[in-house]
Amino acid sequence: MGSSSSDKAGSGINWWLVLRLFFGTLLVWAAVSKIGNPTKFLGDLIAYRLPLPGSWLKLTAAVLPWVEMLCGILLLVGTWVESVLTLTVGLFGVFALATGQAWLRGLKISCGCFDLKLLGLDNQSATVQLLESPGVALVRSAILLAAAIYLGRSLGFWMTPATLGNTSEDPKFLEKRLDRPTPASNKNKGRRH
Repeated sequence: MGSSSSDKAGSGINWWLVLRLFFGTLLVWAAVSKIGNPTKFLGDLIAYRLPLPGSWLKLTAAVLPWVEMLCGILLLVGTWVESVLTLTVGLFGVFALATGQAWLRGLKISCGCFDLKLLGLDNQSATVQLLESPGVALVRSAILLAAAIYLGRSLGFWMTPATLGNTSEDPKFLEKRLDRPTPASNKNKGRRH
């Protein structure tokens, strides 16, 4: 016999929360890796050979890690999730484009995404070289982009006409979407209907 929807819902794991916390942790890790060695990160950006002025690359090296850190922290604490997730989708999209063009051009560079020494890996090892390669970074960025879009759509962000119809049918739509009680639901707790 087929499994019922209650079997699936009975797992007790809030996968949207897990995914949000995963993105937050990943962004903080990426930021710490770059903030800890800004000169290396600028060198990684230059290695992409993007047709951008050096001043833009320096600005990116100075600002991007702090944007990642802010997004990561806000995702971890669950504040401004819709706005931060929208920015995160944009970041993952830019990362996919940058690593994709490097891969297509055959550049043999490190993506500059993470400091894998934090996991105890040697930066010169074949494993790290593979994980930091543009091709693997492209696949990783594309998966992260798809997962972030999935998370946002699952939470009802970036509404489409098809999802707008669901709001009137479920009075707790916003509460479920935000994974926390809304002020309106708190006011109605003490009332009996």
